[in-house]
Amino acid sequence: MNYKEAYENSLQMIKINNIKELKEYIELIKIEKLLSIPTMEYISGKKMKRLLKEG
Repeated sequence: MNYKEAYENSLQMIKINNIKELKEYIELIKIEKLLSIPTMEYISGKKMKRLLKEG
Protein backbone atom coordinates (compact mmCIF):
# COMPACT_ATOMS: atom_id res chain seq x y z
CA MET A 1 0.00 0.00 0.00
CA ASN A 2 1.38 3.39 -0.94
CA TYR A 3 0.84 6.69 0.89
CA LYS A 4 -1.95 7.82 -1.40
CA GLU A 5 -3.95 4.66 -0.76
CA ALA A 6 -3.24 4.84 2.99
CA TYR A 7 -4.32 8.50 3.05
CA GLU A 8 -7.56 7.74 1.21
CA ASN A 9 -8.21 4.77 3.51
CA SER A 10 -7.67 6.99 6.57
CA LEU A 11 -10.10 9.61 5.22
CA GLN A 12 -12.66 6.92 4.47
CA MET A 13 -12.40 5.55 8.02
CA ILE A 14 -12.93 9.07 9.41
CA LYS A 15 -16.14 9.34 7.39
CA ILE A 16 -17.39 5.82 8.14
CA ASN A 17 -16.83 6.18 11.88
CA ASN A 18 -18.01 9.80 11.98
CA ILE A 19 -14.85 10.93 13.78
CA LYS A 20 -15.02 14.56 14.96
CA GLU A 21 -12.34 14.76 17.68
CA LEU A 22 -8.58 14.16 17.64
CA LYS A 23 -8.92 11.75 20.58
CA GLU A 24 -11.34 9.60 18.59
CA TYR A 25 -8.96 9.49 15.64
CA ILE A 26 -6.04 8.52 17.88
CA GLU A 27 -8.07 5.59 19.23
CA LEU A 28 -9.00 4.58 15.68
CA ILE A 29 -5.32 4.66 14.66
CA LYS A 30 -4.61 1.94 17.23
CA ILE A 31 -7.45 -0.27 16.01
CA GLU A 32 -7.29 0.23 12.24
CA LYS A 33 -3.56 1.05 11.77
CA LEU A 34 -4.23 4.33 9.98
CA LEU A 35 -1.79 7.11 9.15
CA SER A 36 -0.57 9.25 12.03
CA ILE A 37 -1.78 12.80 12.51
CA PRO A 38 1.51 14.42 11.37
CA THR A 39 1.50 12.25 8.23
CA MET A 40 -2.11 13.14 7.44
CA GLU A 41 -1.31 16.84 7.86
CA TYR A 42 1.79 16.59 5.68
CA ILE A 43 0.06 14.77 2.82
CA SER A 44 -3.05 16.97 2.83
CA GLY A 45 -1.39 20.29 3.63
CA LYS A 46 -4.19 20.89 6.15
CA LYS A 47 -4.46 20.72 9.92
CA MET A 48 -6.02 17.54 11.28
CA LYS A 49 -8.90 19.45 12.89
CA ARG A 50 -9.89 20.74 9.45
CA LEU A 51 -9.70 17.22 7.97
CA LEU A 52 -11.99 15.94 10.71
CA LYS A 53 -14.49 18.74 10.07
CA GLU A 54 -14.49 17.99 6.34
CA GLY A 55 -14.95 14.26 7.02
